[in-house]
Amino acid sequence: HKRYHWVVLPQGMQNSPTMCQIYVAWALEPLRKQFLHLLIYHYMDDILIAGKQLEARSLLSQVEKILTHRGLKIAPEKVQNTSPWKYLGWLIDAATVRPVKLTITKNISTVHDVQKLVGDIQWVHTICGITNDDLQPLVNLLGTSSHADDTLKLGPSQQQSLEILARKI
Repeated sequence: HKRYHWVVLPQGMQNSPTMCQIYVAWALEPLRKQFLHLLIYHYMDDILIAGKQLEARSLLSQVEKILTHRGLKIAPEKVQNTSPWKYLGWLIDAATVRPVKLTITKNISTVHDVQKLVGDIQWVHTICGITNDDLQPLVNLLGTSSHADDTLKLGPSQQQSLEILARKI
């Protein structure tokens, strides 16, 4: 029989993010038991491993071996070996954790552009003072089409929302 892996979550399933969390937690369980002195955080397919004594090369080899055994692949381009590390919209170095610098582009022309902007803002909205009301005019655009490459025309409320976001970020 044929074996395959998902490149993206099955978006039609309402519980797919929960399923992903559970599966990745299960895959990481042996690592967490083996390396009690390390912090191992994960959210969906983003994994952060931190500790005072970290042998990155040998640890990465063990992580890859365990995750591969559990049916998960690590994309080599996603592995970060040097500081600052990017994790869930944050930059982390030895002394600080700060949000990745966001830039608000006013050149929004497709559903995908809106999805990317709203997704990026979700990670930092609380520290920037961005409210759901500030985002709502843009979020409303997401329900207007089911195709990411469909073109959009921003109305006055969406333009005003972009201005508010730019000021707050």
